[in-house]
Amino acid sequence: MVPLRWVMLLVSLGISLPLLLFWWGLEFRGTFWFRASVFAAKLWTEAIYTISYVNGDVAANQLFNIREIKRTFPIVSSGVMVAEALSGFSTPLMLRSLGLRNVVLAALLALLLATALLFYISLRYRQAFPHTTYSYAEDGELALPKIQGNLKKYVGLLFGFFMVAQVLLWIVETQYYTQLEINLPSEEAIASFQGLYRGVLGSSRLILQLFGSSRIVERLGIFVTVMVPPTFSLVFGVLAGLAPFGLFAGFVLLRGFDDLFRYTIVANTSPILFQAVPEQLRSRVQSFVRGIADPTATGLAGVLILFLAEGMRSQGVPLPVAARVFAGLCAVLAAAWLGAIWLLRKGYIELLVQGMERRQLGQAGFGSREVCQAVSDAFLRAETDADRRVFVELLAQLEPRGASEVLAPMVERMSPELQERALTSMLAYPDVRHLEPIRRLLQRGDLPPSVRALCLRYVFLAEPYPDVNSLRQYIQGPCDPRIRSTAVAMVLRLGNPLQVAEATNTLRQMLTSPDEMARILGCRALAEAAYMQSLRFYVPKLLQDPSVQVRQELLKAIAATREEEYFPSLLRGLRYRSTRVAATQALIALGDDAIESLVGLAEDPHEMDTHRLRAWQILGAIADTSPTYNAATALATRLPQHWNRHRRAIAKALVRIPGDVGIEITLERMGRAGIEMLVRQELCVMAMVLAAHEDCGPAVSTEAALLQRALDMEYSDGFDRLFLLMKFLYEPLAIQAAAFHILAGTGNAVARGVEILDNAIDLPTKHLILGIADKRQPGDRLAILDELAPYTPQPPSTRLQDLVESRHCLTDWTLACSFHLARQQRWGLPAAAILQCLDHPTGFVREAVVAYLRVVSPRVLQRLLPRLQQDRDPLVRRQAGVLAAYFMANNHAH
Repeated sequence: MVPLRWVMLLVSLGISLPLLLFWWGLEFRGTFWFRASVFAAKLWTEAIYTISYVNGDVAANQLFNIREIKRTFPIVSSGVMVAEALSGFSTPLMLRSLGLRNVVLAALLALLLATALLFYISLRYRQAFPHTTYSYAEDGELALPKIQGNLKKYVGLLFGFFMVAQVLLWIVETQYYTQLEINLPSEEAIASFQGLYRGVLGSSRLILQLFGSSRIVERLGIFVTVMVPPTFSLVFGVLAGLAPFGLFAGFVLLRGFDDLFRYTIVANTSPILFQAVPEQLRSRVQSFVRGIADPTATGLAGVLILFLAEGMRSQGVPLPVAARVFAGLCAVLAAAWLGAIWLLRKGYIELLVQGMERRQLGQAGFGSREVCQAVSDAFLRAETDADRRVFVELLAQLEPRGASEVLAPMVERMSPELQERALTSMLAYPDVRHLEPIRRLLQRGDLPPSVRALCLRYVFLAEPYPDVNSLRQYIQGPCDPRIRSTAVAMVLRLGNPLQVAEATNTLRQMLTSPDEMARILGCRALAEAAYMQSLRFYVPKLLQDPSVQVRQELLKAIAATREEEYFPSLLRGLRYRSTRVAATQALIALGDDAIESLVGLAEDPHEMDTHRLRAWQILGAIADTSPTYNAATALATRLPQHWNRHRRAIAKALVRIPGDVGIEITLERMGRAGIEMLVRQELCVMAMVLAAHEDCGPAVSTEAALLQRALDMEYSDGFDRLFLLMKFLYEPLAIQAAAFHILAGTGNAVARGVEILDNAIDLPTKHLILGIADKRQPGDRLAILDELAPYTPQPPSTRLQDLVESRHCLTDWTLACSFHLARQQRWGLPAAAILQCLDHPTGFVREAVVAYLRVVSPRVLQRLLPRLQQDRDPLVRRQAGVLAAYFMANNHAH
């Protein structure tokens, strides 16, 4: 049991001591001890790379938090490369001045200096290295995660990828050193060349790491970038074998480009290959693959090199020929590496499809044909209808135009439920090339009516010259209402005037039928009509139909036929839970035609907040699907005009528009300065809330406690709006991650969120945002915001008056709590604010005002009671009735 800092120091000291043995062994040139020292030195070099990285990581994690580690990582990483370049260029000078053997002592001195520096750090920052003990617990047996199917295949490909790469590395390195030994006259010459070579290579790696690596990945994509190193290895392996400029130069170039790309591009991109693995297995699979593949490949490379070298030596193969054989082997391994990457690419997309990682799939840049093929393969491997249904829905989301191509050949073998879902997806884009399987399906006698109706619709929509007259058998003869409804809809869409008239008469009978299902299907068919014509006579009655489904389908039909006189019915549908979803879908289907009505609803001060907020959400949904920018422009125009929940709803709708269209339109209209102004406004509102929290004192009563909690919620809502506004200026994913951690509230999570935000934004008010995010006490936050909104302590009654005057910045609940506290404390409030709040659209706010007047001004309340007894909110009506009875019973003359 040893304290952590002593473990680190002993490890650092321990890895330096073997250098003394190497220095001693190098004195006996030509003996066993000399060869053993050289061999052991190479093994020691490989070992200290891993040990040093682990020791450095432990020290960094003890000294710095995550913010500081991420900020200093580029410096440390670049420092390693700078050190490599400097040590390489200084090697020839050290060899001339010290000699080959004494260079080992210089390396020992460097390691001892590093150990001394680590010892100083552990003393200087003693608090970072607590005197806790480190127990050498036995490692559990490494077990393969429970993986199967595509994931098992992908893990195997990852094994192959890293093993081939590692075997190629060791063969190239072995031949590189062999050529050095053959072509350079002495150990000193080899060491000098190696030093210069490492210096040039280290400098090149540093330049590529700083200026080229990220640009290459961004321009070429992940998999094309990963193909760059094996491509260069293949080309230079062939050139080294052909030796147009000599074996020595060929292997130097081969090793140089392999080293250059392997420790920059491959090192940066190889972790991305594990992103396709499900998150719960990702770290275990990554540790398992890298922990097994690399050492296995090293051993395999050693056995292969030994076998080939000894075999060619026993056959008397000349060294130049043997070198060409190894060069050819390098080319073959590079080709195998390319093949592994190609197979990985296919497995990567299959796993993303299987895991439904839609965002990653889109960012990977795969084509529609690849997506369709991946979904098709996954569909065929699925074992249950539930799994197949998931893939059908995924295809409808990712590539709806390819649904017919993928699903039509398989639709005959599906279950009826799955056939219905697949045909629904295919109807989005009917394709005449895939009609034959649907026609065969339509001819089956055991087909359920719902599936037959969908097949009928698909055939008539996909057929370029459909025989509409053949649908008369379904309109006139006896058949299932679902099939008749579909036939009527197709005739209304595709028929001539005479056929349309006949279908209209049938549709009239369906709309007036006493059977509920007939009326529902009639309303669905009505949506296919070009316009309602004479059927509009039945709409008012159908809007009052006792069946909820009839009313829902009618709302969709109104939207489909664009009947403007019934657009108000769609808005009224939003007020009722039973028709809310259908009304929302209908308004979204109306697109730009609904913008004016929705904006009117959202800005109507007499409407309830829930209805107004829903209108903003629907406008955002229209902006998602509309080919024009009208809805997004309407939202962006109104973003600075509204406060609190409405600003949040508008900002959220704009940020969610795909392709950053909403963000770009908002920035075009407001500019960066406009967004920064909104950020300052939100900070001022948060300062006002914190000031009220401070001045209104401790929660000595229920009303005060309610207000305190409401103010806490106001502050959190303000932070939420801040994050939404910052998404207009910075990477939304980074801001979302910061918001998640900061709003979580725990110490570690807040520190992580502040670190993300610190590196993501550059607002003029950045220091204020980071300060209030990092502080937990309202007083500390208020002191930080004093720079933007100076704080002056006020009496609680005065602060509450200011809060009510600024009610447009607050939620309805905070406003109601303010009136309740004023009632309990008998504080006066501005008369104008009281009268305006009596007309507030939210019922519980009006109820709070009535309760306040009951205590503070009963005479005024008595004059208002007749109006309040007609209030639209049952809670307020009941309250007014109770108060009226109270005044009458007590004979108030006020």
